[in-house]
Amino acid sequence: MEKTLYPVKLNGKYGYIDNMGEICIEPNFDYVEEFNEGLAMVSIGENFGFINKAGDIAVKVEYNDAYDFREGLAVVEINGKYGCVDNKGNLVIKAEFDEISDFREGLAAVKLNYKWGYIDKQGKIVIQPEYLYADDFREGLALVQSGGKLGYIDKLGKEVIEAKYDYAYGFSEGLAVVQINNKYGYINKSGDTVIEPKYREASSFYEGLSLVESNGKCGFIDTKGEMIISPKYDWADNFYNGFAAVAIKDKYGFIDRTGAEIIPVKFDNVDTISEDLISVEANGKWGYIDKLGKFIIEPIFDEVSRFIDGAAKVIFQNKTRYINKNGDYIWKI
Repeated sequence: MEKTLYPVKLNGKYGYIDNMGEICIEPNFDYVEEFNEGLAMVSIGENFGFINKAGDIAVKVEYNDAYDFREGLAVVEINGKYGCVDNKGNLVIKAEFDEISDFREGLAAVKLNYKWGYIDKQGKIVIQPEYLYADDFREGLALVQSGGKLGYIDKLGKEVIEAKYDYAYGFSEGLAVVQINNKYGYINKSGDTVIEPKYREASSFYEGLSLVESNGKCGFIDTKGEMIISPKYDWADNFYNGFAAVAIKDKYGFIDRTGAEIIPVKFDNVDTISEDLISVEANGKWGYIDKLGKFIIEPIFDEVSRFIDGAAKVIFQNKTRYINKNGDYIWKI
């Protein structure tokens, strides 16, 4: 298993450390990002490229801008136009588009002369640029805007759900949020309404539940439209790994899929659950608790992030540091 590397800044330059705090890639860069698909975007001067985890240049640092790899390709900018490179550094899609979205399900939305269409990984236009807006493909369908309304097309460019919605989301778990008469409901991939539009706000389904707003409060429904967790929260986030962040007035906590408050709604703010630790804010500072609500790492930080492979980036007294799961510093300047 490849080890995780973390960006650090030393004497005005960026490099990487491992989860023991050892420098693995010397700080020789003017800017770096986290690794994604085994490569990280770096800059030298005003040029961008990619390195591998050995610190070797994998994609020449010669582009005006560059974005993370997705499905084996990364979008790069050359003189105001966009193309894609592969992880060997080959420019496999010429920089001839006004914009390119990340690849998803093998296709990427591209903008050409103010209209959007789709290309494949060879750069061939497979759906002609004729849309005012084009979203990523999700579960085989993409949300597009045609004639001022939103509908859905398949990967052949065929309209499978008529463009008649003022507002809509991409498909998730077989259903998509659509707005009808200023209310939100859900349709299936045939375009049939399966959950009546009656909510003031609604989100996509995650882990079988969807966040909806009813009478000014947030709750969760299942894919049949049954209210599983009563709308009693002033704010809520989507479920992730079995848990969702919720708030009542200005206090935050977490619930599970049954609606049980596994972390009491008493914190000033909450963020992520990662590697069995939960980042929470108390009295203006951030720390980490376990799933019993006990502080494992005391709230002393200005900002925190999720743990990855046993290490997390934190901000303490305006300085970036890294800690381990005991709260000990593995990197500080």
